[in-house]
Amino acid sequence: MGDRIYRFGRVLIRIPMQTLFPLRVIGREHVPEQGGVVLCANHGSNWDPVLLGLSVSRPIHFMAKEELFRVPGLAPLVRGLGAFPVRRGAADRAALRTAVQLARGGRVVGLFPEGTRRRRGKVGRPMPGAGMVAVRSGAPVIPVHIDAGYRPGSRVTVRFGPPVDLSPWMNRRLSSREYAEVASAIMDTVYRLPGSEGSSAVRAGSG
Repeated sequence: MGDRIYRFGRVLIRIPMQTLFPLRVIGREHVPEQGGVVLCANHGSNWDPVLLGLSVSRPIHFMAKEELFRVPGLAPLVRGLGAFPVRRGAADRAALRTAVQLARGGRVVGLFPEGTRRRRGKVGRPMPGAGMVAVRSGAPVIPVHIDAGYRPGSRVTVRFGPPVDLSPWMNRRLSSREYAEVASAIMDTVYRLPGSEGSSAVRAGSG
C-alpha cells in the first residue's frame, strides 16, 4: 500500500516539479535496481527529498521530523510516502535503527549526513549517525550531489556516483568518532563528484 501511495504522489508532482526545477539526472546507473541501498546527499533545500525521489525509480525512505506525525490526518500520508520519524537536535537511535533495518530489508534509504540545510557552497560537519547507518546496514552507499539554485525555472542537476568504499571501517566495532569519520568520508566523496563545489570546501567546513 505504501509504495502505491509513493508512486502515485511521484506521478502527481513530476510535471509541476519539472516545470519549476528542470531536472537533469547523471549517473542513475549507480543506483542498484534491487536490494538495500543508502543514498547520501548534500542538503540545500526542503525540495531535496522531492528532487531525489524524482531522480530514481525506486521508492526512497527519508527521515522526517516527528512533529509531522502528530498532525491529525497527516501522519498516514507521511508514512505512506515512505517517511519515518526522527527527533531533531538529538541522536535518535530509534530512527537510526529504522534506517538500518530498512536498508537491510532491501529498501532504499535517503540520508542527508550534514543533518540540516546548507546554503550553496557552505558545508557542515557530517553527523556520526549517518556513518553508523552506512556501516551497520551493510548496503551499498551511493554518494549524491544536488546542484541547485532553487530559483523557479533554474536547472537542477542530481549526480550519482559509484558506491563509497567503506572497507576500512567494516566488520569491527566502531566508536562515535569513527562513525563521524565514515560520514566525513562519504560527504568528501559527495563533494568530489564532478560538478560539485569540490573537496576543499569539505575540508574547510569540517575542521
